[in-house]
Amino acid sequence: MSRRGPIAVLAGLALVGAAACSSGGDQPVAAGVTTTEAPTTSAGESTTTTAAPTPTWPLTGIETADPAAGRPAVAVKLDNHPDARPHTGINDADLVYELKVEGITRLAAIFHSTDANPVGPIRSARSSDINLLANLARPLLLWSGGNPGVTDMVTRAASVNGLVDVSHSVGNAHYFRGSDRAAPHNLYANMSDIRAEFTPGDATPPVALFTYRKAGEASSGDATPGVTIDFGNNVLVDYVWDPARSCFARYQVDYNHPRGSSAFVDSTGTQACPANVVVMNIEYGISSADANSPEAVTVGQGDGLVLSDGKAVPIRWKRDLPISVPTITDAAGNPVGLTPGKTWVALPEAADAPIHPMDAGTAQSLLAGG
Repeated sequence: MSRRGPIAVLAGLALVGAAACSSGGDQPVAAGVTTTEAPTTSAGESTTTTAAPTPTWPLTGIETADPAAGRPAVAVKLDNHPDARPHTGINDADLVYELKVEGITRLAAIFHSTDANPVGPIRSARSSDINLLANLARPLLLWSGGNPGVTDMVTRAASVNGLVDVSHSVGNAHYFRGSDRAAPHNLYANMSDIRAEFTPGDATPPVALFTYRKAGEASSGDATPGVTIDFGNNVLVDYVWDPARSCFARYQVDYNHPRGSSAFVDSTGTQACPANVVVMNIEYGISSADANSPEAVTVGQGDGLVLSDGKAVPIRWKRDLPISVPTITDAAGNPVGLTPGKTWVALPEAADAPIHPMDAGTAQSLLAGG
């Protein structure tokens, strides 16, 4: 089977979209907007009215009447080196992806319902980002650095409306170095200022990437105290169900943070504790931009796990195209609904058998010491 590069796929999809919009007939509907047709009646017929769906923030499933729900998403590449902790603004993200780079992990934090001012520390883009972010309806991408190959990939993705490039070199007036730590782990940006200057006039909001349970709808799965995710190279991430906060508290072990003091807190001291954790076991190839860099394969299918409402559900995930949202189903093929709220998506390598159930004693110890 032949494989097309992420830019070629995006360019082809852009051409298909342009042809569809110029083919006449019905007018296109903006991304993220739900419409219903008014019922037609003839004389003597009764009229039925269908209630409009309640608007939600697409990346959290939380109801809103805020007109800001129509704005685009902002994706920020965040350093996750041990010396980069604690992060600033990360707990304002609706969605956070975690994926492997060279010996550590890197984060792609997606902001839509709330901006972070400032946010950081910001680091380089990777070839993995092109497909990873392609289903977010042209997000603004904040990043800094990158080899010439990755820089060219980001530039080409922007040229086919896959994203809006707001790198440090493009939006440098809104980036700054902090004095609390050494470079390169000290670059931050003011997100609201970047939105004001770089949001395109034709920007659209992201679509929902996951299905969320409605009020009163029961969650599926079995009760779990937590799990450990092994990203390789001794990078261990724990998620522990915290019933007091109704979320999964995050812990990360590294050389600055042994397990007993590994609570993943931001610069205000608040621990990351998402309502949902989606673990999608994926393959990693070699980046076409750098032979020393892994490239996440996020288009395809595989297995994994969903943590939500204190329960764990083994899943199958499937994503057909870069612009496709993933389908998440249980063993019977039923969609798995998430709790409305924030979500972290872990992308470990499937070959590492990365998911390890946690016993209740370990979970309680982490909660007590974190």
